[in-house]
Amino acid sequence: MHENKIKDALHKIDIPAVDENAKKRALNLALSEFSSEQKKNEKNSQGFSFLSRLMGKDNLKPRRETMEQKQKKKLIYGGMATAMAVVLIASISFTQLQTDIAYNIAPNSSNNFGGIVSNISDHSTLESLTDSVSELGEQEAAPAQATQLKAAQMNTGANTSASPSKLSKSIQRAQNDFAAAPEIALTSQAFEPIIDDDTVSPYYQDEGRDKFEKAEVNPIKLVSEEPVSTFSVDVDTASYSFMRRQINNGQIPNPDSIRIEELINYFDYNYPVPKTIDVPFTNTVSVTPSPWADGKKLIHIGIKGYEIGKTHINKQNPDNPDHVWIEEAQPKSNLVFLLDTSGSMNNPDKLPLVVNSLKMMLDTLNPDDTISIVVYAGSAGAVLEPTKVSDKSKIIAALDNLRAGGSTAGGAGINLAYQLAEESFDKEAVNRIILATDGDFNVGVSNPDQLKDIIAKKRESGIFLSVLGFGQGNYNDHIMQSLAQNGNGVAAYIDTLSEARKVLVEEATSSLFPIAKDVKIQVEFNPSTVAEYRLIGYETRALNREDFNNDKVDAGDIGAGHTVTAIYEITPVGSKAASMDPLRYGASPKTSDTEETKANTEFGQEYAFLKMRYKLPNEDTSRLITTPINEDSQPAYLNVEEDGAFTCPELHGSLCEQVTFSTAVAAFGQKLKNDKYLGSYSYDDIIKLAENSRGEDKFG
Repeated sequence: MHENKIKDALHKIDIPAVDENAKKRALNLALSEFSSEQKKNEKNSQGFSFLSRLMGKDNLKPRRETMEQKQKKKLIYGGMATAMAVVLIASISFTQLQTDIAYNIAPNSSNNFGGIVSNISDHSTLESLTDSVSELGEQEAAPAQATQLKAAQMNTGANTSASPSKLSKSIQRAQNDFAAAPEIALTSQAFEPIIDDDTVSPYYQDEGRDKFEKAEVNPIKLVSEEPVSTFSVDVDTASYSFMRRQINNGQIPNPDSIRIEELINYFDYNYPVPKTIDVPFTNTVSVTPSPWADGKKLIHIGIKGYEIGKTHINKQNPDNPDHVWIEEAQPKSNLVFLLDTSGSMNNPDKLPLVVNSLKMMLDTLNPDDTISIVVYAGSAGAVLEPTKVSDKSKIIAALDNLRAGGSTAGGAGINLAYQLAEESFDKEAVNRIILATDGDFNVGVSNPDQLKDIIAKKRESGIFLSVLGFGQGNYNDHIMQSLAQNGNGVAAYIDTLSEARKVLVEEATSSLFPIAKDVKIQVEFNPSTVAEYRLIGYETRALNREDFNNDKVDAGDIGAGHTVTAIYEITPVGSKAASMDPLRYGASPKTSDTEETKANTEFGQEYAFLKMRYKLPNEDTSRLITTPINEDSQPAYLNVEEDGAFTCPELHGSLCEQVTFSTAVAAFGQKLKNDKYLGSYSYDDIIKLAENSRGEDKFG
């Protein structure tokens, strides 16, 4: 009965002339369905397997299936395969099929049904057929098949949907007839085409190949043996967003993927802002109890960068020489988008997300800024010569035409990107390459050390490099961190459009425009007041003590409006919380904290002395900022409880709030890394600490 309805419906369709190439593919599709059904029937032997009998499994449904029912199913499957074959013979273009077909059905990706129907030229036929099949699928087909059909409709784009007024009456009748057959069910096997060399690979799926640099957690150090700690600042945020994605996916983050400083610095803190670009950032120092270690304390060092567009270059007002006014400005930009279009980027959260992210970024640039686009897969090529942002439609068209496929010649792409950046170099502008990739370099120059050397040399010419990471499963965090650090740029990880908006729109000035380079921090601890210390995070940013005064040693940069936070945990002299026993022979940390001890030292009220070095973007000689860290540097309004925990009242934007929240994030990072120094401090304790100081976080 239902077979007759299908035949009647097909007779009502106006069939165009036959394309022989398409006919061959459609017949292969039908034969594939027939062969798969035969193989299934061959496997279904009578009775139950020996293992099934032992386990007491008695699946009665196959035994109750009559020969008549089996024959009916064969006719139904054959009829549906024939229906698909007729439509495909009528409409498929062989050349379009080469570029659009996808032969695997995978979650969150285009399935092969979508890959096929995206080439049907008669879009009214497409709408009728897919709508009818969707209705049938709701009756008996698996829920996943309905999702696949919806994905197929989405893949056709806005131009492939036909309005009801454009549907022919015959197509409408066919749609109604198909919908009236509730017993017909489609399986995913009905859409598996014959695979040959003409097909394009499906969305790239990989798992378990994420690469992270392993770094040992900073140990506790004795001030009597090593009183000076030196490290480079870090404004990257990739670790936080990657960690968030793993947790949202129900996965425990890889401890090596956790860089605590990046978790802390992901958030913006309301530290005091400098008033002039000549001193591009200020530091804020505070001391609090350690909430997870009774008897220890935390030293917070907060840095806030000068904000472009809010407090810019001071100039005299010509109408009133005594009055200084603020000019708002954003530097010009010469940007090269270096985009990975290799096969590993063939996933919705990779190349498509890259394209949409960069489109949003265009809105933050000035019309006179310059954009170039270089892509690389098995080889590298320029798809957009230097173009003004005012010609936005040309830039968007170039982005929309990108497709993923091939191996990954990252080194060749980097060289070509630098060539384009040099051709349009503007000494009055920010010259930067923005690399978007999953880091899976596997062709040509792919060794991290070689790539770092290339980038470090180009950095001296004034062309910097930032890295945007995408995807999961084969994400190479190690190589991207290395490239960004050597390119005087930032490394961010983008997993959603919200994250793209945060990095490339809301924080565009921070990501693009450096206000200080080679920023180093050095802390000298006072042995009269501090027995032990450890730096929380920054393991991959450690510097030698002598590197601090060496202007040839590269360090991190700070962009406009960036905030940087560093936290030390210290053990004051006389505290019972000391981790190391005093030595029997020779020097040992002091064990008493008496007024006499402090009186014998010139700096008896200081825990430490903070020094920071930096260079202005166009200078090669560093400048020095110094600040003593006193024992009484506790934030105002901080409430210290008997158990050592601390809270602050709901004073939005207060230093107390900033310090409390950063402490909670630091604890969370240590917990994820299985840090042995956190003791019994639990996730519940961390949540309690963060709740009273949590601000707005619209990007998650």
